[in-house]
Amino acid sequence: MHPTAAKTAKDSGRPAYRWVVLGAWIVSHVLAFSTMSVLGILLPSITAELGLSPAQQGLLGSSAQWGTMVLAIPFALWGSRYNPVLLTGATLALGAACVFLQGLAPGFAVLLVARVLFGLTITARRAGFALLLQQWFAPREIVLANAVVTGVFGAVMGLGWVGTPLLLDAVGGDWRDAMYVLGGLLVASAVVWAVLGRQRITPEYATRVRSQAGSPLGSLFRYRDLWLCGLAFFGAQLAWMAFTTFWPTLMLDRYGASLKWSGSILGINSIAAAVAGLAVGLVATQPGRRRAVLIASGVVLALTLAAMNLTGSIPLLTALDLVNGAAWGFWPLLMAIPFGLPGIKPREVAVALALLDTSMLAGGAVGPILAGFAQQATGDIRVALIVASMFCLTLAATGLLVRVRRREVATAA
Repeated sequence: MHPTAAKTAKDSGRPAYRWVVLGAWIVSHVLAFSTMSVLGILLPSITAELGLSPAQQGLLGSSAQWGTMVLAIPFALWGSRYNPVLLTGATLALGAACVFLQGLAPGFAVLLVARVLFGLTITARRAGFALLLQQWFAPREIVLANAVVTGVFGAVMGLGWVGTPLLLDAVGGDWRDAMYVLGGLLVASAVVWAVLGRQRITPEYATRVRSQAGSPLGSLFRYRDLWLCGLAFFGAQLAWMAFTTFWPTLMLDRYGASLKWSGSILGINSIAAAVAGLAVGLVATQPGRRRAVLIASGVVLALTLAAMNLTGSIPLLTALDLVNGAAWGFWPLLMAIPFGLPGIKPREVAVALALLDTSMLAGGAVGPILAGFAQQATGDIRVALIVASMFCLTLAATGLLVRVRRREVATAA
């Protein structure tokens, strides 16, 4: 069913409800994303049971991104035609099933396939977010809404990093039981979304949808800045996924730091990113400030990620981690750009966000594979992780080249 055919939700006269919808969506989505991302904490246990090689570990770390690299844009074209509330609920339920399948996997091959399918459910859900954000929020609120998303994302991810080692201890170190608990949380989030999720079809939104002419794919070829943003996300995600997949094992094997310490440090990183994202969304309203944030973030991310592979000092790691987390505050700035492009339509926004997702997923897929095969070839994962960290400089390059329009600043302020 096309969004214009949906009934206006009973809450449509209560704009304050937009924060409930946004909060429910992002919490449920980030629970799934966190489940995908904390593999590095579970990886030592999985490797011990299944006897994985470094290359297999890298393949496993990247597998959730494989299918979505190819299907993110087709999913956006397909998903943007349907009710975003139903789309979100269905993908949450399917995602939970894929997590349970991971826990039941008898070997590497089934585990790999289950993670690929799980990644597809995460990507399919993104089209619903693009539509809901446009239904509930005015253009001038988009950067703020994305800043809130970044804040909630960081907080939930932080809890995931800190809580997963504790969960692993609580289930006696059995990664399969940990997967079952995570799957149960996704089932609960699907139930919460079924209760709270709503559409809001305003006359203005319905008019914009009806004015959609031609294929939404056209947005990919009209806007140069989308590709620059995609380049930035590719490099940053490549570095981060390589780091989070192998760094906990590096800290355990080389420095004797427990998984609890690694999880806590990664959790602090996510919380620092949440606070920074909220701050950036509130203060970076001028073109010059936005450029400065993007350039500085790229340089700081590259240097701090590299440095965190060279020390086992918890105080020094914590300091580097806080700086690194703050540098991720650029996120709402890049994610808001598709919403402010001149003349862009609702379904085109969904496709534009899919391009950014594809870029992130491509980086996330390449990072662990690159690091895993480099470790197998050299015997030292630190070299691969330091090289991967330099890809964050693509963010600085985007800051130098992207056109920050006055119109975008005005509508986002």
